[in-house]
Amino acid sequence: MAKFFVKARDEFGNLIENTYEAETEKQLYEKLNSLNYIPIKIQEIKKSGILSLHIFPEKITITEQILFFRQLATLIDAGVPLIQSLEIIRKQLTNEKFEKAIANVKEKIEEGLSLSEAMSLYPDIFTRMQINMVLVAEEGGVLPEILDRIALILENEKETKEKIKTATRYPKLVITALSIAFLILMWFVVPQFQKVYGKFGKKLPLPTRMLFGIYMFLKNYWWLLILIILLLYLLFRKWVNTEKGRRKFDKFKLKIYIFGPLFLKIYLERFTRVLSLMIQSGVPIVQALDIVAGVTNNVVIENAIIQVKNAILEGKTLAEPMEASKYFTDMVVQMVTIGENTGKLDYMLMKVANYYEKEVDYTIKNLSTLIEPILIAGLAVIVLFFALAIYLPMWNMMSLFK
Repeated sequence: MAKFFVKARDEFGNLIENTYEAETEKQLYEKLNSLNYIPIKIQEIKKSGILSLHIFPEKITITEQILFFRQLATLIDAGVPLIQSLEIIRKQLTNEKFEKAIANVKEKIEEGLSLSEAMSLYPDIFTRMQINMVLVAEEGGVLPEILDRIALILENEKETKEKIKTATRYPKLVITALSIAFLILMWFVVPQFQKVYGKFGKKLPLPTRMLFGIYMFLKNYWWLLILIILLLYLLFRKWVNTEKGRRKFDKFKLKIYIFGPLFLKIYLERFTRVLSLMIQSGVPIVQALDIVAGVTNNVVIENAIIQVKNAILEGKTLAEPMEASKYFTDMVVQMVTIGENTGKLDYMLMKVANYYEKEVDYTIKNLSTLIEPILIAGLAVIVLFFALAIYLPMWNMMSLFK
């Protein structure tokens, strides 16, 4: 009997981490299903007790996923059987990890699992939203349509990620340039002034002593600084992977100056677009909310969506719990209210998504203008510090000569 490490969420959205024994992956899935657990990660524990992990696992790009779902939708819509469709796609894949996963998915389907069940065995490749959407499609007999919508959602997600990269590119370049300039000054300019000022034997001004102290530390303990940075990075990664750490970090991201409102717009655009597509596909609102809860990739927003879902189960409308939450803007609430009253909820949600898409584009285009005052202020402080550190001793010496 094999042993598996399972990371999953229960029906209330709580995170569960535990080990389970099962003869096969199918038996494990049935056990998790009976507990109403939605698997996030499943890893087999080898006899040595070490999880079967690769040190440098091959990544599956979002483009590869888009092509997979798009091709699978086209083949099934053309009447090609599911197993044969998976085999055709598998032969075209160049990513070894993805190719092996699709081959195993095909084998599990041949053994009697459904496509959604087979996909759920690979939570590191297929998201909870994708698995749930396929499950809904299997129950409703609309698999090609849903697979096509998954590809559409992934395309939108790819565009969003590119927008975030664009948004952070300018400050990254400026910070990198400033860091290089700082190192050049420290390594080539500061030592020359240290030699000159060291000959006078006078007590140097505080900014100068601070600058020389920084230089000596970097000169003698640069390796310690790198070690500390690496250690802090590893500790941060470990902390942010915990439930408490992830929640605090995701909450912090929403409070960052300029970027917080931008991230919220991106999350709302993604949430409203996917929810609209779910409703258009005939998915009931409660089930649709459960599916899209993790689409934002932010635990705080995910919990807000789960609270909305729970409120609907208690008999409230969609707009009521949204209005009570601080993460859904007045515009979202108003448009949802109109959508519920007119019976055009999917249409109004798509309108909101398109609005926020334009808002995100506008914010990114004007990001350099918004960030420039902060960067200029930071640069001014650094330049002032260097100027005082270098020239204060000169001014003191000149005053002595006078």
